[in-house]
Amino acid sequence: MKRTKYIGLLIIHLLLCHPALAQNVKIIFDTDMDSDVDDVGALSMLHGFADLGNAEILAVMVSSLNPWSPGAVDVINTYYGRPDIPIGAVQRFGVYHKSKYARSLCEEFKHNVKLEEDTPEATMLYRKILASQQDTSVVVVTVGDLTNLSNLLKTGPDQFSGLNGIDLVRKKVKHIVCMGGRYPADVDPNPWGNFKPDPRSTQHVVAEWPTRIYFTGGGPFADSIQTGKIFFREKYKHTPMARAYKLFLKGWNRDWHHSADIIAVHVAIKGHLPYFKLEARGYNHIFEDGTNLWRLAPRDDRHYLISEFAKGVDPNMIAIKFDSLMAPQK
Repeated sequence: MKRTKYIGLLIIHLLLCHPALAQNVKIIFDTDMDSDVDDVGALSMLHGFADLGNAEILAVMVSSLNPWSPGAVDVINTYYGRPDIPIGAVQRFGVYHKSKYARSLCEEFKHNVKLEEDTPEATMLYRKILASQQDTSVVVVTVGDLTNLSNLLKTGPDQFSGLNGIDLVRKKVKHIVCMGGRYPADVDPNPWGNFKPDPRSTQHVVAEWPTRIYFTGGGPFADSIQTGKIFFREKYKHTPMARAYKLFLKGWNRDWHHSADIIAVHVAIKGHLPYFKLEARGYNHIFEDGTNLWRLAPRDDRHYLISEFAKGVDPNMIAIKFDSLMAPQK
């Protein structure tokens, strides 16, 4: 009897201390879905978590002006059985990225979304979705440019909530997971990555976002988790994800890619443990050109960094786990 009571108390403790165990995590996924293919893997993993009951995908926002990117998102959503997920896109003022796969996915696979100019504007969709959710219940995962999030913070009150953008985010968002930069420093002025194409938006969001920001990055940390191999198996070779990876990796002579965006999704749903370390000291300094430096002082209570493995963790084992979460359950 005492043993049964102890187990019951332990379960209650776990549910209270780890909300993700008690209910699914409500996610808004913000992606460029164009210049790199790990966006495809990240959205696939998000659907994998949704299939397991760990995540609810409220909406997908596109931060790129590439007209085929929203359709590519919808192709993946449709394949995983969720064609009705709302999709928003940046309009007029944003960054255009070329894509090796977005147009091909739209032309070769079933989807409902038309070109970007026919897609709802991301900022207004953000406001509508957030206003409909419970307070501090939404986790935003951004793996693209920060244009949409900067635009959201700049908005004034509207019919959905009566709040300005910053107050709406403060009220409805639990925290944000932001993939961008390299750590401890990214000093390369080359406009690679999510911070550099729209540096003003990056500086604005990093400085003004009112909730916690969990930063994850690229570079050797993400390169060491080699995912995507699952899509080269015979069972999955006719899926849109396999098509995207094949097109992107053409000429690379390999069947894997880095996991920068995929790490961010996993952290959003499961947290940093057991795979990664959490750095709670310091803050993320963004320079005018979008390069970044993680400074250990002074402390910014909103900024956290995940860019190292926990002791004894094998990146190859993480890759196997991540691939299994990305695999379609069909």
